[in-house]
Amino acid sequence: MRTSVAKQFIELEGLPLMWWTLRRFRAALGDALDVTLVLYPGLFAAFEALEAAHGPAGVHRVVPGGEERFHSVKAGLAALPDQGVVAIHDAVRPFPDVETIRRCFATAAGRTGSAIPVVPVKDSIREVLGAGSHALNRSGLRAVQTPQCFDLARIRAAYDVPYDSRFTDDASVYEYAGEAITLVDGNPENIKVTTPEDLLIARAFLRGEA
Repeated sequence: MRTSVAKQFIELEGLPLMWWTLRRFRAALGDALDVTLVLYPGLFAAFEALEAAHGPAGVHRVVPGGEERFHSVKAGLAALPDQGVVAIHDAVRPFPDVETIRRCFATAAGRTGSAIPVVPVKDSIREVLGAGSHALNRSGLRAVQTPQCFDLARIRAAYDVPYDSRFTDDASVYEYAGEAITLVDGNPENIKVTTPEDLLIARAFLRGEA
């Protein structure tokens, strides 16, 4: 991102990015929303300063994160109740729509205990193999988003394994445990802000909603 500020704390239209993210979940879930923030320990003071400047983010507890995403999610899950449905979400995805959030929670309450939002891949895709490459049929491909929702007991059990580099997201951990993954429709605006170009898009989305 080429900035000294943590991505989730970059200011957009007067508020830190994470504040916009949590507003979407509050709009979707109302008073039922209970938020555990998993944060790199070195950012605790910065978070407290931002709350003093901008008002509460809407977080109920803050948990120290770990070396990899896997360890951070595992720490967050340990702070939650034994039963229910949990949404694991990237703080730098500020635009999941209300329908996507509710759809994920409702689906994860069902048989498979999972709901992974996805959108169709728009670009042509090539797989690189050594010095060569070949085209893939994008009609069968989906881009994965968050929130990824799960039955709490089942996702916590899935995380009761050592870290593996093949764990690219929470769905991959759940699937490794032998659990089934249910895909649901995401929303195209639900971008992950990881580059300066993404910030420009995020600002445009927010100004369009004003």
